[in-house]
Amino acid sequence: MPQETGTRTPPHRWPVHAAARNTHARVLEVVRAHCGPLAGARIVDLPCGAGAFSRDLLALGADVVPADLARNEPFLGDPGAWLKADANARLPFADASVDAFVSIEGIEHFENPSFFLRECHRVLRPGGTLVLSTPNVDSFRSRRSMFTHGYHRYFNPVSAAARDSGHLHAIDMVFMRGLIRDLDLEVLEITVNRAKRRWYYDLLRPWLTRRLPRDMRGVVPFYGEVIIYALRKRG
Repeated sequence: MPQETGTRTPPHRWPVHAAARNTHARVLEVVRAHCGPLAGARIVDLPCGAGAFSRDLLALGADVVPADLARNEPFLGDPGAWLKADANARLPFADASVDAFVSIEGIEHFENPSFFLRECHRVLRPGGTLVLSTPNVDSFRSRRSMFTHGYHRYFNPVSAAARDSGHLHAIDMVFMRGLIRDLDLEVLEITVNRAKRRWYYDLLRPWLTRRLPRDMRGVVPFYGEVIIYALRKRG
């Protein structure tokens, strides 16, 4: 993701793929696996950035609402469908009006991640799907960075008051699972953008994860730069 020393990168200056390698492709696989028929489905993509993922959904026949604080130019999605939305405020959608909600590496930028997830839950129809990705701070590489450098991977300080790429919050699995429980969301899948396994990492994994809750001892979240949650609103 882009970086400006001491400042946050404005949304309208994001690159085409403001995400880690293979994240868009993996999220699209998750959407296709869990969101049902995409043709005609109303799907919000927030933050949409340059609109690359919105374009992918549009190509599959979805009724996509690309939303963000500011529109990237050039915008790759449907500029007529673009909607200004502040993820730190009430989202401009009616209750139970959305079939699916996609948020790729956005929640770590938001001032109130809990509020944002509650808003996603509010606007989803019963049975609707939330697919959300965020840097995987529970991974071995991120924990190693915390041990050696004092900060999680992708959260290095660029000044005394700002982190890389405008990241604000490291969203770990315990935080996410707590909100999933509080909102009574169904977990469909938890995966990563890519699991680059090493035999010596696998030897270390049982020892390094032995004190963690059972759900945190597997390949996920030990591997992967980005963790991806597929969640369903019950009802």
